[in-house]
Amino acid sequence: MRNTAEGVTQESLEHIFDRFYRGDPSRSSAKVEGHGIGLSIAQMIVNAHKGKIAASLQNGDNLLMTVTLPL
Repeated sequence: MRNTAEGVTQESLEHIFDRFYRGDPSRSSAKVEGHGIGLSIAQMIVNAHKGKIAASLQNGDNLLMTVTLPL
């Protein structure tokens, strides 16, 4: 899946699966929905199925999420 990576930096990728993590502090206001737990839940589900999940930046502004599950 690809998405625009607004607020995601190369440095924040190492924390992107941490619970409650938000890469851009300005997005922590009450106006932004969510609690920063979605990707940590996704990681737990993928790990439970003995798979791998990874995030990378493509061309500096696209976030690429890759999930690999065993057969």
